[in-house]
Amino acid sequence: MKVEPIQPEYRDRDERISVLDEQGLAGAVLYPTFAVGVEEALRDDVPATMATLHAFNRWLEDDWGYSYQNRIFAVPMISLADPDAAVAEVDRVLVEGARLVQVRPAPVPDPTTGGRSLGHPRHDPVWARLAEAGVPVAFHLGDSGYHKMSAMWGGSTTLEAFGRTNVLAKVVVGDRAIQDSMATLVIDGVFHRHPALRAASIENGAAWVKPLLRLMKKYANQTPDGFSGDPIEAFTEHVWVAPYYEDDIAELVEVIGADHVLFGSDWPHAEGLVEPLMFEKEIAGLDTDAKSKIMRTNIAGLLGL
Repeated sequence: MKVEPIQPEYRDRDERISVLDEQGLAGAVLYPTFAVGVEEALRDDVPATMATLHAFNRWLEDDWGYSYQNRIFAVPMISLADPDAAVAEVDRVLVEGARLVQVRPAPVPDPTTGGRSLGHPRHDPVWARLAEAGVPVAFHLGDSGYHKMSAMWGGSTTLEAFGRTNVLAKVVVGDRAIQDSMATLVIDGVFHRHPALRAASIENGAAWVKPLLRLMKKYANQTPDGFSGDPIEAFTEHVWVAPYYEDDIAELVEVIGADHVLFGSDWPHAEGLVEPLMFEKEIAGLDTDAKSKIMRTNIAGLLGL
């Protein structure tokens, strides 16, 4: 396999803006790659987790900035493993101008109990601050620890980029992490307690959305006391989804509305689009208003532009 040399625009924000101009893009939201494995790797050492992600966010501020020229929006990572430290870090990055924050789509590490739901009341101060500030929380694909399940079927035990065992892991684990994460936010009443909170699913595709809504509707009918309100309304009001270009985007629009669908290219990753605006071909059948929302208006609204 031939590996492409690192390009200047992968490391330099001014070079990246020049490329954005060439690509016809007004801006870009940047999510981390290696950093998405930190929390799982350090799940048994919460102080190390918090210190490492704090250091990562400081580097992000220095190298890229949270809103560089109002065109590059780098996203700091927040771990809820230490709820008090999480609040302090959220307060800090908000002061520094963060337009989005990222939380791992996974159970929150807790060495005492083994894990906590994202919807646990101990995390309410974080959700409250984000809701008050109007800053959304993004759940970007990463190491959610779910590979323990794939290992039982002979798949990879760790997050890998390529290889047969990684493909098996993707099929076995599928969309469980993001599906479970969004389900806990709804079922545990996070959106009910924080009605201004907005959440976005990034690089998780969209194949999980319709099955999750169908399941929640089923169980809301069977056990209404288990929900704070209508789970479908909670999801479609508070959650935005960035589909893969291979997804059935027209179906996603039908399920959650064009107002909650986000354009994403995953450029320059190997599995992404060579040219970001190639994404427009996948929504060519939608009306002009829907296309405008997906390609620009929705993310501009989430970023407060």
